[in-house]
Amino acid sequence: MYALQINNLVVDFGKFRLDGINLDIKKGCITGLIGRNGAGKSTLIKTIMRQQDAQSGSITYNGKRLSEDEENVFKSIVCVYDTPDFTLRVKPKSFVKLYKSVYPDFDTEKYNSLMAKFSLPHDMRIGKYSFGMQKKYCIILALCRNADILILDEPTAGIDPFDRNEIISLVQEYMLDENKTVLFSTHITEDLDKIADYIVMMDDGKITLDEPKDVLCEKYRLVQCGEMTPETEPYAIGVKKSMFGYTFLTKKIDISGEGITVKVPTVEEIFVHLLDARR
Repeated sequence: MYALQINNLVVDFGKFRLDGINLDIKKGCITGLIGRNGAGKSTLIKTIMRQQDAQSGSITYNGKRLSEDEENVFKSIVCVYDTPDFTLRVKPKSFVKLYKSVYPDFDTEKYNSLMAKFSLPHDMRIGKYSFGMQKKYCIILALCRNADILILDEPTAGIDPFDRNEIISLVQEYMLDENKTVLFSTHITEDLDKIADYIVMMDDGKITLDEPKDVLCEKYRLVQCGEMTPETEPYAIGVKKSMFGYTFLTKKIDISGEGITVKVPTVEEIFVHLLDARR
């Protein structure tokens, strides 16, 4: 079962274009969406959330198209953007009343519990919160909607490691319900090493990689060596040179030799070297 199915999606800005995106987001899983700045991640998210029109293609949400059941489709999905999409001049105790009037199924008990858990004051203007507190507040609001699909656009960017870990814990708690689904767009691929089930990579408006994270990491090895040789060069992907020698990815799992160090790569290492190989 798929939470989101995107078929032949085209969004054309003239100078930039999402070019025939095909992507199936599996229900009950966390899918990490990675790519350099300008790759198309935020455009894809805005199109999923109907904040950006598409020239062609289709999107289904838990098997339904927006035109078939708009009210329930929008109940089923919530997005936390990279910056708050509401005024920061209000206080949470006032803002949540408005929020509940828009979303009648809002879970007030969960909201109060999470506000207390993360020590977020109700009577301080949201603009006075730290950046990390604002991020947590936005995610709390989204979680209390009890939507089936949670989309996060750079939820841990620009915040300290402690706040990052707390946000990751919120996502993990949300996923205790096996019917929930997360699409997690980020530059901080370390977070995806911890929690992602699938990795999708975008570059220049296209999907260039879509695989289970564990399969992806086992497919490659990260090699460090002092010199490139005729034995290693044919298998090297995304070669990087430094004062210490060379580093590259390889699909040759049994690669070995004198002065060669081999390890299973992280998501970030795969991302960096595959992008380098595309240049």
